[in-house]
Amino acid sequence: MHSLKVTLPILIIFQLFCTSSSFGQDDIVLNTPSERKGAFNESIKPLDTQEETIPYYYKRHRQLPTYFSGVAIELTTSDLPLRRDYFIFERFGNVKVCPLEDGGFSYVITGFRNERTAKSFLKNIVIHQASEARVVVFSKGKRKGKL
Repeated sequence: MHSLKVTLPILIIFQLFCTSSSFGQDDIVLNTPSERKGAFNESIKPLDTQEETIPYYYKRHRQLPTYFSGVAIELTTSDLPLRRDYFIFERFGNVKVCPLEDGGFSYVITGFRNERTAKSFLKNIVIHQASEARVVVFSKGKRKGKL
């Protein structure tokens, strides 16, 4: 009887940890030969032919409205459009893009009541993550100057 008391817990622990289980796993069933063939061929494509995909959670930046007047923080500028997964877009939400007169692009965040709040936000939060950021003023969608 004593050996049964010792053996039973060992058997239970062995069964829990040493046997395979599909708890929490979904079985993938490939029904047709074409499904089976396609599933394996996708994983062995050469790296140079695979399409680079951007995760869905990176939002698309929107165009700055042509009627926008107010204060904005310019996070960065670029000669070419930036990809959606550029690090600035990961750190800041609601980034807007506006074309520059020289053909480049400016990426800004808006929503500040006045210059003081924009400068405070720039100094306390933005400058630590985007060192080239600065406060700019817009009038009817056109850049009027930097502060």
